[in-house]
This record gives sequence, C-alpha cells and structure tokens, in this order.
Amino acid sequence: MAGTIGVAVATATVYANYNDPWRPLAHSLGLWAVMASAVAFRRPPVLAIGAPIASLGTAVVTFYVGLKVGHDIRWADSGSHMSINWDRIGSWLVLAVVAGVAFGLLGFFAPRPEWKGAAATAALMGLLVADAYRQFSRNRDIDVSVIVDVLAALAVFVIATRDNKRPLSTLGLTIAASALGLVAVSAPDFIEQGLIEGF
Repeated sequence: MAGTIGVAVATATVYANYNDPWRPLAHSLGLWAVMASAVAFRRPPVLAIGAPIASLGTAVVTFYVGLKVGHDIRWADSGSHMSINWDRIGSWLVLAVVAGVAFGLLGFFAPRPEWKGAAATAALMGLLVADAYRQFSRNRDIDVSVIVDVLAALAVFVIATRDNKRPLSTLGLTIAASALGLVAVSAPDFIEQGLIEGF
C-alpha cells in the first residue's frame, strides 16, 4: 500500500513538472513530507518506519523514470531523449531511507497523547511552514506549492491534535520548529546541486 501511494504521488509530481501552473509542486517538499508521515500514522512501530521508506523509495524511482517518459513524449517530434541517471537515483534512495526513518518517527509519535505527540506534530508542521516560506521567497508569489504546504500544515494540526490533545503546545513548538525546518527543507536543493556538479 505504501509503495502504491509513493508511485501515485511521484506520478502526480511528474505531471506537475510538465504542466503549468502545477510545476512548483515538483520542487516542493510538502507533498513528500505529508506522504511519508501519513503512511506512518497510527501504525505499529515497525510498519511506521517501513512504510515511509517504501513510499519514498518507490516515489524516487517513479519520479526519475517518469521524468524521462514525460520528456521523451513531450519532445518526441524534436527527437530529444532524456537519459536516466541511476547513480543519482541510488543517492536519493539512500536519503529516502534516512528520511523515511525520520518521517516515520514523526508520523508514529504525532497522534500520541503526550509531549512527544506535540513535538512530532510541531516538527512536521514546521517543515511544511518552512517549505511554504522557501517557495514563496524563491518565486515571490503565492503559488500552488505554497497553498498546498499551508493546507497540509493545517490538516496535520487538526488530525494530530485531535488525538494528542495538545494544540497550544503544538503551536508554540511549531514556531521554533519552523526555524529549524528552514534549514532542513533547503538541504535537498544543496544535495541536488551537489549531485549535478559533483561533491
């Protein structure tokens, strides 16, 4: 199930990449963060870790293969073909495991009725708020990725705090988490640039 969700989200982002005004979604962390944490909600510990890894792993492969297919179809008349960089995919798969563990823990703890629930929810919301700010700062516009990030943050808050019963603590922690989240959401850009130019 988690792998199927990963394929679906990656397919949607590939479509977004080749179609305005959805293109900003292809460069947004929000969809990936929500997907990876959502598949861990209310799961047993082992599945809470395994499901995000599976969803992110399948999403990575689907995204890069989908980019090639979309490119080759779109520019078929010009004879342009895109190659698949399997080394880059391999690097992102390693990162998918690390991120899967992190998002799995956030998704697992977010609904818990204790301080860990508030902290995990705030961490996830902080990432989404930070990503919305990053996208707005980059494009100087409230595009679809900013809207999706904000709506996703609100959805996470409502769903998680309904279970963890700590809305005020969550909001307070989200302020600090947003600052840390800005560092985290900027990391993929640096990593992608490093993969392109070579570390």
